Amino acid sequence: MSALVAPESNPPEGLLKIDPDNPRNPGSLGHPYGCKPCNKYKPERPDDSCKHAATCSFCHGKEHERPKHRGQRGRHALQRRQFLESRGALKPELVDIIDKIYKEPHETMDVIKKLLRDQFEPGSADWDREVALVVQQIGKIGDAAQNSRPDNVRVRKARAEQPPESSQVDLESRCKWYTGTLHLMVRKMWDEQRSEDEKLQDIEKTVNESLKAFKALSEDLETRLGPAGRLEEHVKIVAVNNEWLVEPLKRLVELEAERQSLQVSDILGQEVWDQLKRELPHLIKDAGGDELKEATGRAESLQKMLQIVKEQVEKDKTSILAALERDESESD
Repeated sequence: MSALVAPESNPPEGLLKIDPDNPRNPGSLGHPYGCKPCNKYKPERPDDSCKHAATCSFCHGKEHERPKHRGQRGRHALQRRQFLESRGALKPELVDIIDKIYKEPHETMDVIKKLLRDQFEPGSADWDREVALVVQQIGKIGDAAQNSRPDNVRVRKARAEQPPESSQVDLESRCKWYTGTLHLMVRKMWDEQRSEDEKLQDIEKTVNESLKAFKALSEDLETRLGPAGRLEEHVKIVAVNNEWLVEPLKRLVELEAERQSLQVSDILGQEVWDQLKRELPHLIKDAGGDELKEATGRAESLQKMLQIVKEQVEKDKTSILAALERDESESD
């Protein structure tokens, strides 16, 4: 019986049914001797499992045992298991590098999770916002590692064809993805046809740069969630549209905290700060020009800053009222 049998109905031009009992593609001609099985072909789906179909150079014989398809997580887990089983046969320098890949990012992730737990309730909006940001940053670091692979052109093309990633990715899963991605990068670089010394030097340099960037995630988060980071967030909210006020306000809050021997959070709870929060939204954007900027820059206390802001707000009100009166007069 022919391997390619005309279907009973009229199919689209060029589409033929493949006989799984008698495959005749080039890779199957030597079956069962001297052939290599096609890992994409599935005998239960002979027509659409292998995109090369009748032209495939690998064997479609159904007697072959074929590995089950693994997702990326499964491939990374298999990769690590194979490393653990064969580490005795690898160069000690290479083993040390791969050991670092599986140790240091998880240590950094423990720090990140503690910082988040100390500040936010898991599942809260603030928690989700910070987790999403860290996940995004890890993705960028992992992408940079993939771009260091010798086959980076193919990797970039495959990544561009993937659908956008779901935002519902937890920190631990993203960390495992990163370590697996970095390990795969090492494997690809080690398979290059170069001297082992050259490869080791490049691998160590690339891995260290990537791990340094990953560790910086916890340092950036600590800065963002620490007193200085929280102060800047508070000040930006209070300054509203007058971004130029952020630095003068931060300076004065820190000065008051030092002067009164209090925490920054204590200063932000004082009446003078509450009054500034009420007055600043009424300050017209860029009102007062350079003269106001110079005055606020010279202010030596929050109380003085409040006085300057109040005076400018009154000037703005007077100016607006005068303009309205002129408009009314002209309309009469």
